Amino acid sequence: MKRVLIFLAIAVLIPTVHAQNRMTYSIVSPQNGHVALGLAIRKLNVSGTFMQMPAHPDDETNALFALFTHGMGLRSIDVQNNRGEGGQNEIGPELFRDLGVLRTSELLSAHRIDGAEQYFTRAIDYGYSFDPEEVINKWGRDEITGDYVRLIRMLRPDVVVTMNIQGRGGDRAHEATTILAREAYRAAGDPNRYPEQVRQGLHAWQPEKLYFAAGFGVVPAGGRFGRGGRGSGQALPPITPESQTPGLKVTRVSTAAYDELLGRTYAEIGADAHSNHKCQGTGGLPALPGFGGGRGFGGGTPSYQLVDSTIPGQMQKDEAGLFDAIDTSLAGIVQFAGANPPDSLRSAVAAIVDQAERAKRAFDEGNDAATAAPIEAGLAAIRSLRASLASMSLSDAARYEIDFRLGVKERDSSDAVLAAHGLTFDAVADDGLVIGGQGVKLSLLAVNRGRTDVAVSGVAIAGLEGASPCASGDLKKDAVYTCTSDARVPRNAKPTMPYFSDVYWKDPSKPAINTFDPDVPFGVPFAPTPFRATFHVKAGDVDVTKELPIQYRYVKDIYNGDKRMELNVVPAFSVRVTPALAVLPASSPADTTREVHVAVTNDTKGAADATVALEPPSGWKVSPASASIAFAHEDEALTVRFQVTPPPGVKAGEYALAASVTSAAARGATFTNGYQEIEYPHVQRRHVIKPAEIAVKVVDVKTVPNVTVGYVVGVGDQVPPAIEQLGAKLAFIDQDELAWGDLSKYDVIITGVRAYERRGDLRAYNRRLLDYAERGGTAVVQYNKFEFNKQQFGPYPAVVGASRVSDERAPVKPLVPSHPVFNFPNKIGPPTWANWVQERGLYFLGEKDPKYVDLVSMTDSFQDNPGEKLGSFVEARVGKGRWIYLGLGLWRQLPAGTDGAYQLLANILALPRAGGAGTAGQAGRAGQAGKPGGARE
Repeated sequence: MKRVLIFLAIAVLIPTVHAQNRMTYSIVSPQNGHVALGLAIRKLNVSGTFMQMPAHPDDETNALFALFTHGMGLRSIDVQNNRGEGGQNEIGPELFRDLGVLRTSELLSAHRIDGAEQYFTRAIDYGYSFDPEEVINKWGRDEITGDYVRLIRMLRPDVVVTMNIQGRGGDRAHEATTILAREAYRAAGDPNRYPEQVRQGLHAWQPEKLYFAAGFGVVPAGGRFGRGGRGSGQALPPITPESQTPGLKVTRVSTAAYDELLGRTYAEIGADAHSNHKCQGTGGLPALPGFGGGRGFGGGTPSYQLVDSTIPGQMQKDEAGLFDAIDTSLAGIVQFAGANPPDSLRSAVAAIVDQAERAKRAFDEGNDAATAAPIEAGLAAIRSLRASLASMSLSDAARYEIDFRLGVKERDSSDAVLAAHGLTFDAVADDGLVIGGQGVKLSLLAVNRGRTDVAVSGVAIAGLEGASPCASGDLKKDAVYTCTSDARVPRNAKPTMPYFSDVYWKDPSKPAINTFDPDVPFGVPFAPTPFRATFHVKAGDVDVTKELPIQYRYVKDIYNGDKRMELNVVPAFSVRVTPALAVLPASSPADTTREVHVAVTNDTKGAADATVALEPPSGWKVSPASASIAFAHEDEALTVRFQVTPPPGVKAGEYALAASVTSAAARGATFTNGYQEIEYPHVQRRHVIKPAEIAVKVVDVKTVPNVTVGYVVGVGDQVPPAIEQLGAKLAFIDQDELAWGDLSKYDVIITGVRAYERRGDLRAYNRRLLDYAERGGTAVVQYNKFEFNKQQFGPYPAVVGASRVSDERAPVKPLVPSHPVFNFPNKIGPPTWANWVQERGLYFLGEKDPKYVDLVSMTDSFQDNPGEKLGSFVEARVGKGRWIYLGLGLWRQLPAGTDGAYQLLANILALPRAGGAGTAGQAGRAGQAGKPGGARE
């Protein structure tokens, strides 16, 4: 199981080195070195927490995190409302929950650079919406507000920044996030709100400031839609009309400051962090100094409006920064003891502060070795103070607040001790994909690059059984402590998978909210791996520990070098079925079959025999009934092909088939699941466990035989399997064929989603596609974004606009009812447009030449997306053929099994056989608008 992961370090441009790509170094060494020591020391004498509450991954302000975390030593926390499940994917096929896993991983890669911690509410990004009230109702106002309250109480921020109330336009999930974040800001400080959290051990906490990102107007606390559920408990201070005037006070935060320790500005660090959002199209080309910009993640000066504060008079003041009037010094924690804190508390905190200042002076003087003694003394003083808090004259609330912050400082000081002594640690296993009961060999090491000797008193191994012990020993300067330990994965180890799950994507009538595993810390990105190693070290005068996950190293791409992954528990036999969805036209002959492939991967430690079966629905036939397979070695994958035949007269509907594997090598256990890996060069490998099932949909769809389709693959494209399910012969068109191949052999050529963005060969040889259409071919271009506008890729002038229809139930009006695409071989009517998921479509053609003919129009149900929408399904007659732009979201509907999408696709594929009736020549009688392109609002 050693098939497996390219660690994207923070990129640093070295202007004196000329190479094909940028040299990359870790700007923040994860464990040791001068930079890491300096950053650790910056944390010692501060006690403040910044929290941002964005709506989606990539809405966070990475430069701000870099400023506060690396520059000021504060704790920074990114609380995302959701994981971006409803978005698009520009780098692969993952959609819905799988896309959420990918975007969560991208956030973690970003925060390895900007230093922030990551948490989430349970909300699901179910798609684009123009109505914040719809969004809140879909999530559940009470539930998600409660999640925000829980995270505020858990993490206790001083300053909270969220998005804004935009008023109209845009993705209104941003506004919904803002409304709930504001409600939670005040509710978190009221122990009578969400009292179950208090009973669970959380303490009420009121942050001192709440900011909106500047740029739009603001409205009263409950939004324009009032407040419901537990959110209606008490009124919040309203935002007056004056708040929406140009004179509203705005706090601007410059992230352009150059950090001499890091050798970069915070804006530059933020830009590198933000570049990890690659599935959203974020490029890897950094801005040149003086030429960059942006909304704060990588440049510019982000601005914020203070909309609520517990600090008297603060909202009327001009501010220089978000932490104005907030004491973020470590000495400031005594304020929690009230007006007259105990002298013992004052003196103990002062002693800790003194040691932190001594360490900073030594570091500033260039004497890294001299920082160790004061850091050790400060850590000992923190531990002593925490132990004595119980005996001090403090209220329970004061004791809790002080101890909470001292706990954070104890962790920071322990890390600083390790950095001051130049200690690094590693724990590596000889396998990355493990099964219950298997053995693993661990390589454990500690390296001392400091000035003095230390001692390793022991290494504790968690999550594994029977680990051979590691001996204690001295670790000399410039030496390495090593230990090899043999251990075993528990036989009952659970498969590694995301701890969040939902029913929404199977049933969109349900709330768009995840279920969290209660055994996992609330809101974390992924469940912490149980396989961990903890080193116990005596460094100078203090005992410290270093806990780290056990990882596996491998090389997947020699050009990118080694990657790492945490140990993933997988089934002994991983079972996957393809296609995930099989479509069978109801009009098919009685002997029609569908071929189903069951792929089995052997994750046991050697040769194994297994039996594969596919269980059909009642009345269906499967051939063979079962099949025996023999694996020669671990990691071998074998596939069994089954023929599935429906009973005569099968009715339209969805039918489920399930695959299973049994093997004596696994004590006769039955395996019915497989895993999907989600891995790209910039993220750690993750797994999603999925049942080995296939849905066969019998659809009322007619097809024409012997259609040949050429396909130019785009990004995240799952349309080709649907074309094959309709019986068409499919071939993928590569660069050579685009350049000089015979395209006339294809009845239809389809370009995949956003193909003009990702396929340079398509842009270069686009003239060949137009020539194909002119000679009588049917060219179908699925939606593109604004990269389509860089050249004239269509046969006549046209630009892609931002129009979309987000209501998947919006009525669709045919504008050329006699067109064959609505009549042959399927009659397209209201049933075709029923049961669509998430949306109708997006990125429609906007301004366009009158030679383009709109085939349909739609009007969204959202008031903030007014007017008739054209450009979603457009045809231009070109010579003897036709060129079609398809903004309708077939790419999303087809994998979801939407019946009408298959009917529409079948008709598009049949256009070359449909004759000329109802073509663009008749469109002038269809009532097109007079302005360019016929676009009208």
